[in-house]
Amino acid sequence: MESGVGDRSKLLFNNTHMLSVAEAIGAGEGVVDSKSLQNRLGLRQSAVQRILVALEGVGLMERLDRQARTEPIRFRRVTHPFWEAALELARA
Repeated sequence: MESGVGDRSKLLFNNTHMLSVAEAIGAGEGVVDSKSLQNRLGLRQSAVQRILVALEGVGLMERLDRQARTEPIRFRRVTHPFWEAALELARA
């Protein structure tokens, strides 16, 4: 039985988009904001923001300070084996 990344994500995390977002973060430069992820993945901002806040809540992302309120909220990826696992799961 073959399933897509959204199906695997839903089964593992009860969130259809978690693996896609985690893959994009894990494969990227390490600093992201919800707007750029939203545009890259074609997802709603609320879905991306919810995942970033959840990842921050478990210590996988750190929120960076903003210089001005008009800047997007940026997050830095924390080094953790989760990111490699997410890449492998998303690409399985």
